[in-house]
Amino acid sequence: MEIKDLDKQISSGNLGKLYFFYGDEQFLMEHKIKSIKNKLIAKDFADFNFVRLDGKKTTAADIRREVMAVPAMSDMRMVVVQNTGIFGNAKLRDFKEVCELLEDIPEYLCLIFTERDFDKKKEKNLDLFKKHGEVVKFDLLSPVQLERWLEKLFESKGKSVLSTDLQTMIDLCGQNMSNLFNEYQKLLSFLGERTKLTEDDIRAVVSKSTATRIFEVIDSIALGKAKGVFDELSAMRAAGENPSTIMSLITTRLSELLMVKQLGFDKLSRDKIAEYFEPRKPSFVVGKLIDQSKGFSEEYLIKMTLKGPEYTAAVRSGLLDKWVAVEMYASELLKK
Repeated sequence: MEIKDLDKQISSGNLGKLYFFYGDEQFLMEHKIKSIKNKLIAKDFADFNFVRLDGKKTTAADIRREVMAVPAMSDMRMVVVQNTGIFGNAKLRDFKEVCELLEDIPEYLCLIFTERDFDKKKEKNLDLFKKHGEVVKFDLLSPVQLERWLEKLFESKGKSVLSTDLQTMIDLCGQNMSNLFNEYQKLLSFLGERTKLTEDDIRAVVSKSTATRIFEVIDSIALGKAKGVFDELSAMRAAGENPSTIMSLITTRLSELLMVKQLGFDKLSRDKIAEYFEPRKPSFVVGKLIDQSKGFSEEYLIKMTLKGPEYTAAVRSGLLDKWVAVEMYASELLKK
């Protein structure tokens, strides 16, 4: 099921008994859960009829107990089971017990399982959801979708902003809706009574996402701009970013650029290249990788992708401080 179809169900109130939600866009997922809750459960009785089970420690017995509980002063009851990992391993005893439970969901119940990280190779484990309910994947929204969403948010507060400036905001913050919403709230506070949001306002207020900073680091490396590289690294250090994460992100980005180059972006379409990534990358992200890969040779990318783990090993063995390792790696990357 696509999200637009879920929206139709929510709007009409014709909701199913069983859902499996998964994907990277947790903010949107949570918004849909809230919308379903508002549609099914009266606010005055939500404490009695809405339950959220969270975490790996949740067992089949915990789920059964909540599924079998009857509504209190309401026609419906709603249970959300988050990030248990049960459907990632069909060999688990809990998996078999929960599957038996899903065969006979009470009419008065809306049961939603959610997972942030779900291996696409395990989709066979979701057959019961496809049989008795719906599976909905929450991918990151495209820049165009995010732009429309942000425009509506600002308009609802009487603020106007150019489309190009919203694109700048998305470029700086990344695609994560939660991050964008936080930055949107910061911008509202900054604007006060002003009604016009400008690019200067955005650049003065919003915080760059780590992914955006890494992208800019790689761009600066491609152009041989050492100052740009170390300015971004200094900013991430000041922001308290984990140097091990930065090392990993740089290495990952280089390996992605290598993959795009080896696949032959001049022979394959963006959509076709996107299929080689797990999880599948949006077409516009592949486009950015293609553009960035043009600044490097295949030989360089192979060599430098292998260098990252060498620095990581030096850190783990105590030979290098984490930040020193990142800076040394960056210096070596600049020797194109």
